[in-house]
Amino acid sequence: MHLHLRFRRIVALVAGLLLTLSIHAQVITKSFRGVPLKTVLEEVEKQTGYSFLFESKEVDVDKPVTASFKNATIQTVLDKVLDGSLRYTINDKLVTISQRPRQGATVAKDGSVTLSGTVISSSDNQPIVGANVYVEGTTLGVTTDIDGNYSLTVPASTRQVTFSFLGYDMKKIAVKDSELFKLVTLVDASNELEDVVVVGFGVQKKESLVGAVQSVKPSELQVSSSNLSTSFAGKIAGVIAVQKTGEPGADGANFWIRGISTFGSGQSPLLILDGVEITSQMLNNIPPETIESFSVLKDATATALYGSRGANGVMIITTKSGRDSEKMTINLRAEVGMSAPTRVPEIADGVTFMETYNEASLTRGRSPRYSDQKIMGTRLGLDPYVYPNVDWYDMLFKDASFNQNFNFNMTGGSKKLDYFLNATAYNENGIVRKPDISKYDTNINAQKYLFQANVSADATPTTRVSLKMNTQLHYRHAPIEDVSDLFKYALTAMPSEFPATLPGESSDTFTRFGVTDGWNGGLFTNPYAQLCRGYGDQFRGHFTSALTVDQDLGFITKGLSATGMATFYNRVYSAVYRSFTPFLYKLTDYSIDDAGNYSYVSESANTGTTYLGTSRGKDGYRELAFQVKLDYNRTFNEKHDVGATLVYHQKERMMHISDSEEYAVLPYRQQGLAGRITYGFDKRYLVEANFGYNGSENFAPGKRFGFFPSVAAGWVVSNEPFWRAIKDKVNLLKFRVSYGLVGNDVISSEYADRFPYLTTVDMDQGYDVYIGTNHIRKYGPILSVYGNPDATWEESRKLDVGVEIGLFDSLNIIFDWFKEKRSGIFMQRASLPSSFGMSNITPWANIGKVDNRGVDISVDYNKAFSKDLILSLRGSFTYAHNEVVEMDEPAYKWDYLSKVGHPINSINCLIAEGLFQDEEEIASSPSQAAYATEFPLKPGDIKFKDLNGDRVIDKNDYCWYGNPTVPEIIYGFGFSLKYKGFDCSAFFQGQGKVSIIMYDSHPFGTKATPGGGLMQWMADEHWREEAPDPNARYPRLSPEWNTNNTQANSLYVRNGRMLRLKNAEIGYTYKFMRVYVSGTNLLTFSPFKYWDPEKGSGNGLSYPLQRTCNLGFQFTF
Repeated sequence: MHLHLRFRRIVALVAGLLLTLSIHAQVITKSFRGVPLKTVLEEVEKQTGYSFLFESKEVDVDKPVTASFKNATIQTVLDKVLDGSLRYTINDKLVTISQRPRQGATVAKDGSVTLSGTVISSSDNQPIVGANVYVEGTTLGVTTDIDGNYSLTVPASTRQVTFSFLGYDMKKIAVKDSELFKLVTLVDASNELEDVVVVGFGVQKKESLVGAVQSVKPSELQVSSSNLSTSFAGKIAGVIAVQKTGEPGADGANFWIRGISTFGSGQSPLLILDGVEITSQMLNNIPPETIESFSVLKDATATALYGSRGANGVMIITTKSGRDSEKMTINLRAEVGMSAPTRVPEIADGVTFMETYNEASLTRGRSPRYSDQKIMGTRLGLDPYVYPNVDWYDMLFKDASFNQNFNFNMTGGSKKLDYFLNATAYNENGIVRKPDISKYDTNINAQKYLFQANVSADATPTTRVSLKMNTQLHYRHAPIEDVSDLFKYALTAMPSEFPATLPGESSDTFTRFGVTDGWNGGLFTNPYAQLCRGYGDQFRGHFTSALTVDQDLGFITKGLSATGMATFYNRVYSAVYRSFTPFLYKLTDYSIDDAGNYSYVSESANTGTTYLGTSRGKDGYRELAFQVKLDYNRTFNEKHDVGATLVYHQKERMMHISDSEEYAVLPYRQQGLAGRITYGFDKRYLVEANFGYNGSENFAPGKRFGFFPSVAAGWVVSNEPFWRAIKDKVNLLKFRVSYGLVGNDVISSEYADRFPYLTTVDMDQGYDVYIGTNHIRKYGPILSVYGNPDATWEESRKLDVGVEIGLFDSLNIIFDWFKEKRSGIFMQRASLPSSFGMSNITPWANIGKVDNRGVDISVDYNKAFSKDLILSLRGSFTYAHNEVVEMDEPAYKWDYLSKVGHPINSINCLIAEGLFQDEEEIASSPSQAAYATEFPLKPGDIKFKDLNGDRVIDKNDYCWYGNPTVPEIIYGFGFSLKYKGFDCSAFFQGQGKVSIIMYDSHPFGTKATPGGGLMQWMADEHWREEAPDPNARYPRLSPEWNTNNTQANSLYVRNGRMLRLKNAEIGYTYKFMRVYVSGTNLLTFSPFKYWDPEKGSGNGLSYPLQRTCNLGFQFTF
């Protein structure tokens, strides 16, 4: 081996060695900033007298070094400045530097090197079979085996080895970096998610992106539910999402990008699928297997191009395309699962109900309603008709249900044509029972059939045509009674007033459903009869098509291209409902014979029917849109990246409904122009400007068009020359800032409010005229809508400051601070006095303002320790706090009455100062006579705070209290681990800064309908005379509605924070098959125990969220 002595000739080194030993110190003190390694070694030699020996091709002496030393030993210096591929030995004053023994490489005596390792895919970390491993310009090469393994021997003179496979980006590795050969990852070229991000009307490279765009991996959106939005919470930084119901086919989450910024009608983000604007219902039905990219656009730079539609953020979903590959790839997935409620409120049984109701009557000075005989007969279960003790919930609902889903997709193509096809089927069942007495099934059954067909072809060498078609068919069978109402009936019906059914006579051709007279007239509701009385079959269809033509215009000028797109969206809905009127009977008398057998006398309480009546429903709409785009992207002198985009788009929507409102059948039209200009210098300094110029027919001429600009800048510090020394540790550091204006033209969900600038006159209407005491009925035209010609856009000014950090090519952190000022919020005037003459027809106006601010953070860590061990960690945190700045309110005498300064979803209630302890405290406290109307105040009733000091508790003492009812904090964290064929993952989701106010949740009925059931927690935790508890969770009971104790107040406001094990999965892969077990909503930790805290405020009496367990199989061919 030829040895090269770097800094002196060997002769001079030997001659001066003794002199050097005597005059040089043994430590180094020096600072280096971006200097070559050669300079560092020379300085070490100068200060210590050591000499260095190494082979020039093994040590990069031009590598920049930045380091500082003070009295450092030579070992300390060398450990710092030499990279991990080098080692050194010190023998006397001679330091020898050489390459470390290669991992993944074996060196033969002749210098040839044998490289071995595994090639995997970046998309799923699975081995790539048949990948090419070769030395360019030679015949040396091999292909990977069925496990992705390879072994290749190359000559000593070989500099690099190339890895390639159809459908993946080529990768080249220098032979000297031998440790990189053990595990080689190829990036899927079909989606390029590692390099680009889908943004408004195009894509941008991640490194040049200056907008706040969150790119989500489709694998992170896999959930047991058939609704995609249930996976959003905690997984997408910047998205606030809550799921309110687990009802099959209707269990999608409510979600907002960076929280809620308006109290107007338009709060939902814009949703784009393959260039087509879709509804949240269609979003929920997108299978994760079809998604190539999922981008969330959060700041003004990202959303300004959408102008009037982008104020609430944008979600862009792009489905997969085919790819050039040697063979077609087929994926199959089949899954079966079981679902059960996460938590159902516990209801008191018949005996507890009657004893507690009697206590409530006695404590209010009334006689007991239920006799000891009835209570004892019920306790002993003497007879189910005379002494009913009905578990209504158990009669109507099961403990669990079983579901199935299946997915099939195929991908393939050639250089000129590629395709992606997908078919998905879901079969989900609810927990509603099929009644034994019914001839038809009243359980919920939701079936979805989802299809995706994407084809792209090169029509000419410069023209590519693609067609993407999505079809969603949704069939739903359910009881004719709303399932949430059935759930409420089952949990509020009294268990001991009447049985579910009564014995019939031999001549009956129907079932006698039990009932009794209501306490305020009429009849009580029999939940079982409501379940049995009929069913409904609904069909929903969503169809989208997007035809795109991409034309390379490089023959005009390099980097120029054009795209034309035509999209069509059609939604249809139809339903058939069939029902009968149940026969209701009251038990009027009974007798008992000597043997203890009961005989019953019942009488009819209504006129029922024995046939099924039929009703129908239908609606829908179709939407046609066109878009033309011109793109220019070019790099000059390898440093100046210039880009520009100009887009024209228009859209028309027609409703398929028969509505008497003229406005409902008029087409909805939008058109606009959008543009973007980007510039990057040397991948370090980035600037971007965007605009959207949109027109909306909602406003008067002169107000219809709005201009929405934005600007942004970025600095990629990690691409600076001075950063090179630490780029192997901090591979990315980027700062970015954006500011812009975005619009919102959504005024109201009501057709009649579409054109707020128009005044509507109804002809030949009756109205009353009073002259003195004389009343005259007149007829003629009257105003029904008072127009406002100045009505215009709601505007949002958004500021975003972001930092992106990458560490060790494994850990990525994205932090964004944002602030938004929403102005011109559309609302109907609420503070005009009646004397103004516009009662019920007050005009709409742009009079609201809201400030919204917060942070969102995402963290992910991905590390392949070997081909057998791969670890991924991820987490996100979102905080979004809004405050009302202006809204139309009366001029309140006391500031605390105003909503200004409080969040949009704040709780308005009285402040409870606890429970009255004695009569003396009641007498000395401010008067609560305004609310103590049914019963005089007694110890154990709620004491309210007198906020205005007038010694009277009334509406003027209401204030805004607690956290909002929509979480301000959503977070999540989880991991996935793969070891050989095994894999496991778990994800936790949490929410914070959220309050739950319990309302419509009081014992023994409502004000309108006295006579109702009793929650078990109220039976256990209420205030009692015999054991008064000042900290009781519920006040003194009342047998009927108690206005004082049912006021919205802080006693019923609870902390809604929660941490939940949202998903967990364990799987094993063997060759082309994977089997897995997964679960959803497995564990929940929260101080709120009465119902699932994610359901939020109310009474919890609706269809519960579901806990699921699944067994699945996946096959790849």
